[in-house]
Amino acid sequence: MDFLNKTFAQVTDLFQSMTPGARITAGLLLALVVISVGYLFTHQVSGTDVYLLGAKSFAASDLPAMEAAFAKAGLNSYELEGTKIRIPRGQQSEYIAALADGNALPPKFGDFLDELLKGESPFVSTKQRQERLKIAKQKELSLIIRSMEGIENAAVLYETQTERGFNGTVVKTASVSVKPLGSRQLDQSQVQKIRYVVASAFAMKPENVTVADLNGQVYAGGDPSQSGDVIGDAYIARKRAHEKDWQIKILSALSYVPGVNVSILVDLDKKQVHQSEEVKHNPKPVPVKMIEEERTHSQEGGSSGGRPGFASQQPKANAQASLANTRGAGTFEEDNESKTQTFSALDGTQTTTKEVGLTPKRVTATIGIPTSYFVKVWQERNPAGADEEAKSPDQAELDKIRQEEIAKIREYVAPLLLPVEGITDLTDLVTVKEFQDITPAEIPVPGAGDKALSWLGQYWATLGMLGLAGFSLLMLRSMTRATPAAPASAQTKGSSAAGPEQEEEETRVKSRLSRFTGSGPSLRDELSGLVSEDPDAAANILRAWIGSPQ
Repeated sequence: MDFLNKTFAQVTDLFQSMTPGARITAGLLLALVVISVGYLFTHQVSGTDVYLLGAKSFAASDLPAMEAAFAKAGLNSYELEGTKIRIPRGQQSEYIAALADGNALPPKFGDFLDELLKGESPFVSTKQRQERLKIAKQKELSLIIRSMEGIENAAVLYETQTERGFNGTVVKTASVSVKPLGSRQLDQSQVQKIRYVVASAFAMKPENVTVADLNGQVYAGGDPSQSGDVIGDAYIARKRAHEKDWQIKILSALSYVPGVNVSILVDLDKKQVHQSEEVKHNPKPVPVKMIEEERTHSQEGGSSGGRPGFASQQPKANAQASLANTRGAGTFEEDNESKTQTFSALDGTQTTTKEVGLTPKRVTATIGIPTSYFVKVWQERNPAGADEEAKSPDQAELDKIRQEEIAKIREYVAPLLLPVEGITDLTDLVTVKEFQDITPAEIPVPGAGDKALSWLGQYWATLGMLGLAGFSLLMLRSMTRATPAAPASAQTKGSSAAGPEQEEEETRVKSRLSRFTGSGPSLRDELSGLVSEDPDAAANILRAWIGSPQ
């Protein structure tokens, strides 16, 4: 605390010793220093601008609404850099608040469906609710497709139509208009992806989705076999898939070769389904069915007359014995007939084989190797010394290296291919070609002057504030040095530096001279003090004074 009190007292004395103009100038310079330091703390030394929302890339369709929100809020210090927005540092909250007030914040997945649920009313009819849901789905799908890589903008339109008739079949169709970035065009994988995303959202078939590439062609919907769309061609799709798969495998195997190029050609079996049946017969017939029939025919003749008398008139129960005795008197005939029918068939086996078609039959690979690779291989085998420059091979040595490496690459790639009927050496399916690699021009490295100018252009405001603060401090220092010190303080400093005797002498001289000033002690007091301090000196002074002539 004593140090602070002394410092405050010194500053107060210094300020009181200044002229009014110097006091005003010092106060302004001090305020400038404080403002400069505050600016440096609030605006960091890293640049003056930042990207909005962490350098997020916005869709081109969202930028007009965002710029309108900025204009409404009076914010015009932003700058568009492609699909990004650069704003002044420290104003991120103002710009985000302007977007929120103007309902121009970039949408995220689910926002449109959330708004639909928030604004749902119980008095809305079913048809209106379905239409609102359809519109929300269209916006949501447009946002999803726009978020895909390489797509700038997208719009989805969906329609349903009920056919006339007893069944009343509902036909669903959709169209997607896509604007890729720049002059790019959609590839087939992107078209398929868009079709499946839209079809899944509306519970429809992918072939009912038409994709329009605004930079290229239109991929019409419908039956792929009837529309002539190569994307829906099963043969082309499988062919490209197999070629891509083999290309990845071979590139992975040859990853030790810098700059290698691989092209694959796959021939597929054009038949989609194979079904074959084989039947083998045995020349010896085998009975499979036998039918036997047997028939018996009998005939019995009557007697010439019955028994006369009372016995023949009796009931059957009483007449059985008597009738039995009279049967032998008639005629009896019996005929037996049998028939057998046999069905025979040839013995054999029947085999049915069904195979899936569109399978690879032949795979060939074309590999390109840069010339510099062979030179590097030779240099690795013939390294230069520590103080020597890299050697260069002659043509004979280079040809030898080339033949060895090409043969090695063919033998390395051949086992990755499919066996082909009629080809015993699979290296015949591998073609290795050499190409002259062109070294691209080196990108010029900026010099020290360019770097300095770039650094100054980025941090000129910070440097200016630092220079102004330093200049203000120098001005304050020069002003404090130019202010004259008080006589008393100067004498005090001198007396503190001198010895005790010199200090007493200066005090005496000071007391003697002070009597001539109106503010000092009287002559009587001076003499009294002198007599009490040094009587001899006082007596000598009085003698000299009395004896001096008038």
